[in-house]
Amino acid sequence: MNAQAPAGLNGITVLDLTQGVAGPFCTRLMSQMGARIIKIERPGTGDLIRFWDTIVHGMCSGHAWVNPGKESLALNLKEEAGREILMDLVEKADIVIENFVPGTLEGWHLGYEAFKARNEKVIFCRISGFGQEGAYSDRAALDLIVQGETGLISTNGTPDEPAKISLSVCDISGAMYATVGILEALFHRERTGRGQEVQVALFDAIMTWTGYFPYMLWYGGKAPQRVGLHHHTMAPYGPYMAGDGKQVIVAAGGGHTVMWRKFCEAIGDIALFDDPRFAGNKERLENRAALDERVGAAFARHDRAYWLDQFHKCQIPAGALNTLEDALNHQRFKDRAMVLEVESAVGPVKVFDFPPRLSDAPSVNRLGPPLVGEHTGSILSEMGLSGDQIADLASRGIIGTMSETNNG
Repeated sequence: MNAQAPAGLNGITVLDLTQGVAGPFCTRLMSQMGARIIKIERPGTGDLIRFWDTIVHGMCSGHAWVNPGKESLALNLKEEAGREILMDLVEKADIVIENFVPGTLEGWHLGYEAFKARNEKVIFCRISGFGQEGAYSDRAALDLIVQGETGLISTNGTPDEPAKISLSVCDISGAMYATVGILEALFHRERTGRGQEVQVALFDAIMTWTGYFPYMLWYGGKAPQRVGLHHHTMAPYGPYMAGDGKQVIVAAGGGHTVMWRKFCEAIGDIALFDDPRFAGNKERLENRAALDERVGAAFARHDRAYWLDQFHKCQIPAGALNTLEDALNHQRFKDRAMVLEVESAVGPVKVFDFPPRLSDAPSVNRLGPPLVGEHTGSILSEMGLSGDQIADLASRGIIGTMSETNNG
């Protein structure tokens, strides 16, 4: 058997000027593809995500999620000397990524043209809430704000009350598109030798994730209504209570007559198949309350284990409605070994492995989430600065080192 090749982004250096979730999650993914991530943070305080809680050996859970695999360089970009160090790093970097409010970097005389002048092959990625230009561009945009502005919240929740999506779905969407855009830019550079600027707006990103909802409005003339745990276009589709009080999620709708018949047979109610109120998906949606009452009565006759086995044998998609604790103890996690432990300055920290599995390239989970400025000294030494020069920069507030910070 041949030895595995290095990870796909081995040898790629990323300067990470991001904070929060969208930018850091993007660079976390790139770190697992083998890139070297140098996280540029404010001396002393660092990334704002560090302050959400302190439950991971004194570190924040959010920081432990999005920032493993990175080196922290605490650098004051408000000072010219700090910007000079950044520009020296840009000369040898492959990628620079930022998610400040648009205009912030320009106020420091930084941006794509400045970076390109020092390194014409550099790829510069900008993540923002509403883009780099236009009426909304100068607005700060947390995930909840974008969920509201894009109408996402109005489609989520029960018929009686809307709800935010519990995950930072807009941030994650932007992170995924930024990662894809950067990878495309790297491939383009391989072909042409040219770097470029990549822009991602969270508003744009999540709007493309709204799926068939816009089409319901564009072509159907009606906005989707909130349906709770059910589906907008299929029935039966959702959770039903088994006889032991545990819920089973089943997906037997969608208009497929063969699947609908198999479902009716599986729950022991073939008369349901012959009832004209439920003959097709359209009819089942129109009579969903009556359908749910009938299906619910059938589910109450057996426990969840019975139904999961029954639907599996009948090839009907079904699963358990688990708690988060159940999910973290899921057999899939044990089979895949998705949860790993990496060392950090505060002790071992659990991280998720990279979801894609490549047959000839490993995922990389080497570094834990860093303390603010944990790698400042080593990075500056690598750049050729002496111990005295590093101490002088620290004394002037240009940089921060781990010994000077206390971020728990």
